Amino acid sequence: MNAQLSDASTAAEAIEILERDGIVRIPDVLTAEQLDTVSNDLFPLMRATPDGTDEYFAGTKTRRLARLFKHTRGLDAAALSPVFQETAQHFLCPPKGMWYGQDRVDETPTLQIGATQCIQIHPGQGRQPLHRDDSIFYTVHPGKTDAIGMMIAISDFTEENGATRVIPGSHLWDDERMPQVSETIPAEMSAGSAVMWLGGTYHGGGQNVSTDSIRTGAILGIFRGYLRQEENHYLSLSLDEIKQIPQPIQELLGYKASNPYMGWVEYNGEMADPRVVLGDVDGAGLLAGANA
Repeated sequence: MNAQLSDASTAAEAIEILERDGIVRIPDVLTAEQLDTVSNDLFPLMRATPDGTDEYFAGTKTRRLARLFKHTRGLDAAALSPVFQETAQHFLCPPKGMWYGQDRVDETPTLQIGATQCIQIHPGQGRQPLHRDDSIFYTVHPGKTDAIGMMIAISDFTEENGATRVIPGSHLWDDERMPQVSETIPAEMSAGSAVMWLGGTYHGGGQNVSTDSIRTGAILGIFRGYLRQEENHYLSLSLDEIKQIPQPIQELLGYKASNPYMGWVEYNGEMADPRVVLGDVDGAGLLAGANA
């Protein structure tokens, strides 16, 4: 197979490549300082995390840690990066016209981080089954995507140590075509870089055939704000923990209503933005038109 990953440094480049290939590599998503922060914050936790017990999908020589925004601030910049955000806006948040009586309004949904995991593949771990991330939404292919994933390399990703295997162009396949390992290529990259893929792109963790190299990556899955989160941040993070997280990340974790009304909470008899539960009464007023 002659396919190879293409690199992008801007959202415009990433969008063009994703439309064609369904996956793109973004060099240097994390600075050296941010990479050190993530490593220093997460590696001690990963050493204390047990191996998985799922021989089929999650792996028995793979360790997984969620609630990443509780554990480190080193990933904030990657989650908020223009390349990630603008690319996700393009694919996930096209405006939709809606009638409110005689008024025609274009509404645009928000974005949310639907899943976070630090994933370590240890020597001896076999390949993960190839899958599509948007299968959780029962997405029909081909068609619009319902998710975008970003895997950030915390260590170097090599074919030998289990770099994620991907099938460029598979986002264009229908739901009847079965993915084959022979069609995959390794998403090799240096620590601090990342790959982004559309939810319909087939991929899976690679086989770690090394003797001593642990492959560590942090994955952020971004969804439309009106879809259910894959990782239930409302239950896995307490309100006290959420209050310690910067506001832009709080909003990505679901503490912001998605236009027009999805995710509101009641406040003084009105439909209000969920920021009121964090004490931000002034910044979380009545949702527009919610008193109809």
